[in-house]
Amino acid sequence: MSRPKDPKFSDSPSIPTNLSHVVFGIAGSAKTWRNRRWYVETWWRPNITRGYIFMDIFPRKFLPWPPSSPPFRIYQDTSRYKNYDKHPIPQAIRMTHIILETFKAENKGVRWYVLADDDTIFFINNLADVLARYDHNKYVYIGMNSESHASNVYHSFNMAFGGAGYALSFPLAEALVNNLDICIKRYPTLYGSDHILQSCVADLGVSLTPEKGFHQ
Repeated sequence: MSRPKDPKFSDSPSIPTNLSHVVFGIAGSAKTWRNRRWYVETWWRPNITRGYIFMDIFPRKFLPWPPSSPPFRIYQDTSRYKNYDKHPIPQAIRMTHIILETFKAENKGVRWYVLADDDTIFFINNLADVLARYDHNKYVYIGMNSESHASNVYHSFNMAFGGAGYALSFPLAEALVNNLDICIKRYPTLYGSDHILQSCVADLGVSLTPEKGFHQ
């Protein structure tokens, strides 16, 4: 789906951050899409929101693809990492790879990348307002840890949990993409993609900026 030709897509510093500067990378699967598409479609705005829903296989049974859903992409083959894949969640590496695939597909006029699951719900105007408070020219990692103390103890208190979604500024996303290959190999046993990415972010010297509006 082509991006609308709209002056709001300009990345002029004089233009406040708005939805046109935000790109979503949504982790999904063909198996769950029948039920979860409705979650995404409650907040996705065709020709306004930017981004992709990632599928494990070509979603043939959902064709023709409705304009009410984000355009889909198929996860890239990550089998080259099989020797480094000791993660409890089988899809951890391919979900980690979403940031790279999204960055390569959408990198013009972008200030923020927001990663989420296919059952995450956003109030996107509120999200844009929150992101506008931060300097997108710096390395910024925004999200929230879990409401479950046990989950934070098991994983990390300094990790944005993926079920709530989290945001990466453009420069941080670019740095992550450039270091993602070695980072995936460095952390072969972490639980899920959000923990892997948090570790990659920490390797760049960046800590979580907590925002309580991100909750799961």
